[in-house]
Amino acid sequence: MSHSLRLELAKGELLVMQLSRPCQIVARSGAHWLTIDGQDICLQGGDSVQLPAGKLLLEGHGQLEMRPATNTPQCSWLSIASHFQTA
Repeated sequence: MSHSLRLELAKGELLVMQLSRPCQIVARSGAHWLTIDGQDICLQGGDSVQLPAGKLLLEGHGQLEMRPATNTPQCSWLSIASHFQTA
């Protein structure tokens, strides 16, 4: 069984996550800016991207869905850091 995480970001929010395994992110709505391993990625509603393990910064607004790149029992593929800020 595969697990997924659904997020909704408001304008001006910044979320920092540590991905312990590769994952896929799908932008369900809105516009999002991601940074991982020094690479910047922009996603609009409907776009998706495969990400490597590492520190992920998310900013934007709208809904995102994250799921592990492979079937991973439990949610051991993700840790959410306590960094959260609004503009």
